[in-house]
Amino acid sequence: MNTIAFLTDWGISSYYVSVCKSVIKKINGNCDIIDITHNAGHFNIKKYAAIIMRACKDFEDGTVFLCVVDPTVGSSRKAIAFETLKKKLYFVGPDNGLFSYVIDEYDVNEAYELTNKNFYYKSEYSSTFHGRDIFSPAAAYISKGILLNHFGPKVENLITFNIKKPKIKNNQIICDFLYKDDFGNIETNLDYNFLNNKYSGKKFMVEINGIKKEIVFVKNYSEVKKNELLIHLDSSGYYEISKNMGNASEEFNIDNQFEGEVKIFSND
Repeated sequence: MNTIAFLTDWGISSYYVSVCKSVIKKINGNCDIIDITHNAGHFNIKKYAAIIMRACKDFEDGTVFLCVVDPTVGSSRKAIAFETLKKKLYFVGPDNGLFSYVIDEYDVNEAYELTNKNFYYKSEYSSTFHGRDIFSPAAAYISKGILLNHFGPKVENLITFNIKKPKIKNNQIICDFLYKDDFGNIETNLDYNFLNNKYSGKKFMVEINGIKKEIVFVKNYSEVKKNELLIHLDSSGYYEISKNMGNASEEFNIDNQFEGEVKIFSND
């Protein structure tokens, strides 16, 4: 457990990330800290929950995930650490739904609230910087092998938001929009197991945000012309809607506040 994977919504123009890494290194100077992202926008818990799920698949068992997207820091929400059941990973962060997709995929083996101040960076901790004072030291101690039950009382039920599973209704494939990335790719929760590649090469209509566009199923970008829309299986096993050398989210007027469904149906 010598690897800590670090994710926040703090951005990279402030000192916050560096301070947390310094706290971690004071406690476990031998750990490796791998940044997942700190710069994918602010406050969007659902987006970061999806990013965590996609990222953790490629980390080795025993990795500690320090994840802080915490718009209600200082409120009554719990600070937690938990171990997953189906894949031995550890997660540290706020109990605000941030780990919804991880919990849905891997289940929880055991979870604990971080109340033991012996494992805080400062006993008189900041009310707005739990990332430094509570979460980072907890992740560091876990990476050194400290058992979760040392950190506080057991938590039976963690907070998760409602996850909309892909479905077929009225000959339409309906899935959930998760987020748009920096390229404007539209990330969905439609995975390989639901759809597989049986539609490769076929054209369908896609409706998002009340806008319909014709899109072709392909395996890679080079199969379509520049500025042509496509849908393909991404590297994490989910289907995304893209525009070759362009921005697909602009085609559907998707902004950073958009939430909704993605509908895929025959254009016959």
